[in-house]
Amino acid sequence: MRPDDLRCLVMLHREQDWVRAAAGCGISEHDLAAAVRAVEDAHRCAILRPGTSFRGFTPEGEAVVAWAIEFCGAVDELKRCFQASKKRTLMAPLIDRRSISPKRLCEPGPESHELDLMIEAALRAPDHGALHPWRILEFSKDQREALADCFEQEKRRRDPLAAQADLRRAREHALRPPVLTAFIVSPRARMKVPVREQWLAAGAALGNLLNAAHQLGYGAIVLSGERCFDDVLGSALGLGPDEFLAGFISMGCIAEKPPARKYAAPGSLRSRWAPPAGVGQAPGAAMSDPSRLTTHGSR
Repeated sequence: MRPDDLRCLVMLHREQDWVRAAAGCGISEHDLAAAVRAVEDAHRCAILRPGTSFRGFTPEGEAVVAWAIEFCGAVDELKRCFQASKKRTLMAPLIDRRSISPKRLCEPGPESHELDLMIEAALRAPDHGALHPWRILEFSKDQREALADCFEQEKRRRDPLAAQADLRRAREHALRPPVLTAFIVSPRARMKVPVREQWLAAGAALGNLLNAAHQLGYGAIVLSGERCFDDVLGSALGLGPDEFLAGFISMGCIAEKPPARKYAAPGSLRSRWAPPAGVGQAPGAAMSDPSRLTTHGSR
């Protein structure tokens, strides 16, 4: 006796008709009758009342049907669990991604061809008008000291009384990551694509890039801070007058996993739209509400 035979039996119990039950199972009436016979043979009892047309189930048949309904329900629930588990496994690379601070990164960092793969993934992000309003600025190893000087100078401009420890930390931001790049937003002058949509496209690209780094086995994080608003630093990095420094991307192998983090429940970020009163109603329907009627007094 196959599970499909039991499903045919459950469908026949639901429809109480051979033709409708066969159609519900997507089989012929002959095949449906064969499935019922297979169940009868397995249980060694008649489960249908005799007759050329459907006349209902015998008492033994009702007991078998009740068991079949319970069995099929359990199988369906098991399938749903397996499907949910499979979907979560497929989504794991996205769900498990975490930002990894530079102090938890180590050599080696991604190679040039791997950075190209990440950028290729970034280019697949939603992008109205295919403007790719962003670009990546890479800092080679022999440029890091010069970049550290720029970071230290920016810190001194922002805080002339900065302690030596703060200045060292500013330099470490440029020197510590195995691979360091800057993410620059470059909005295009296109009237049909508002700047806010271009910022969204840039953010989507940045998200894809970070996910790609995770997929390749690297840790990554975007750090911004006040230095991203420093015009002198922006000029030193070659930013154009209409470009914005979104942040610096640190990448490398994961030397130490970050501590567990608690996330918001998906349901807390999802809601259903409720149409305003009157929207979607047939013409004149709003007037059926007595409270909307206006009463004019006599003069």
